[in-house]
Amino acid sequence: MPSKPLIAIVGRPNVGKSTLFNRLLRRRLAIEHDTPGVTRDRLHGEMEWNGVAFTLVDTGGLMSGAEREIDALVSAAAEAAIDAADRVVFVADGKRGISDLDVRIARMVQQHGVPVILAVTKIDTLDEIPNAYDYYALALGNPIPVSGASGLNTGDLLDAMVEGLATRVPEQTEDEVRLAILGRPNVGKSALVNRLLGQDVQIVSETPGTTRDAIDHRLRYQGRTFVLVDTAGLRRKAVIGRSEQLDYYVALRTIRALDRCDVAAVLIDATDGLTQYERRLLDEVRQKGKGLIALFNKWDLVDKDELTYKRVLDEFRGALPDLDFVPVRFISAVTGQRARTVLELALAVADRRAAHIPTAKLNRFFEQVSERSPPPSVKGRWLRMKYISQVSTDPPLFAVFVNHPELVPESYRRFLERKLREQYPLEGVPIKVAFRRK
Repeated sequence: MPSKPLIAIVGRPNVGKSTLFNRLLRRRLAIEHDTPGVTRDRLHGEMEWNGVAFTLVDTGGLMSGAEREIDALVSAAAEAAIDAADRVVFVADGKRGISDLDVRIARMVQQHGVPVILAVTKIDTLDEIPNAYDYYALALGNPIPVSGASGLNTGDLLDAMVEGLATRVPEQTEDEVRLAILGRPNVGKSALVNRLLGQDVQIVSETPGTTRDAIDHRLRYQGRTFVLVDTAGLRRKAVIGRSEQLDYYVALRTIRALDRCDVAAVLIDATDGLTQYERRLLDEVRQKGKGLIALFNKWDLVDKDELTYKRVLDEFRGALPDLDFVPVRFISAVTGQRARTVLELALAVADRRAAHIPTAKLNRFFEQVSERSPPPSVKGRWLRMKYISQVSTDPPLFAVFVNHPELVPESYRRFLERKLREQYPLEGVPIKVAFRRK
């Protein structure tokens, strides 16, 4: 089945690309901020207009002759999006007029040979529409005056974007596994995504915080579709002031990426070891009921002997006794050491998280456990356990029906959780046992 057409939004920094991107998608997917260069990686959004389904791509600002490493990488990523696009929306700032950089970028876009639509943004009122006519000088065709803020003329822009594109049959939904790659800045998240995909689709730089948006990439593995979500590094919570608003919105999008994933792989820098940052992040994933994997990345940089592996694993287990169900792997995203096992493990965890244990099988197990280790009497009352049932999946929730659910001690709940894990394959899956009155 042919893939959907791809339309890339390009232009110099701070001309309103992300605001327009969000307006066209009708949701706030890209970060909007006055700081130039907020958008760095390519950000994708699926949409449909006039019966044509397509993928819209927001890019970082193009900078001709960029000197800083990160600026050069952002520009390279934007150019890669142009190469992959079926057509390009060139965005110019209708309030500031044509700049030398606009002219240079326009010539560069033309050299790629991709059809170009010229959108002049920040035209917020009808009186400002004549400002767009100056942009005929770019020789990119008829300028379309639009406003990402108010939505002025965005329908006309969408008409131009899909004109002549073949109507595609929407792809069928599949049994997807959404894998979020989480960790602090510069731990190697984007490098791992690139390694799993087999190509450099994410910007990788020594500059911490290069990735700011949560970005989806699809791949097929063992007959299943994976959606890899590379996220920005979550920083510790702090009071958010004006200068920290950008970090706040970045963290918010990372948390939303966690909300919509099936499995989260938390990366730990093996050269630094487990920190309080990863402890909080692992607990956050557990509380949200997501499948959970711990990955010690950069294992190739660790000075090792025959006891190193066991020592690091024991330290991890000792520091997080409530997370003894979490599988741990030691990898290198750069060399590829054990990187492919991440997909195999994520697939297994996702299937366990979605599995349902039949009630009859559960109760045979439950009878044995409750006979050998019955719950204690509390406040002179005997607790009588009736039966157990799995009432939901993703994550698994087990309901135990009892005569006095409010009296069941926390220690007995933890005991039942431990016994469930001993009996059934639940590695990497947070579970919950709830007590209910029959």
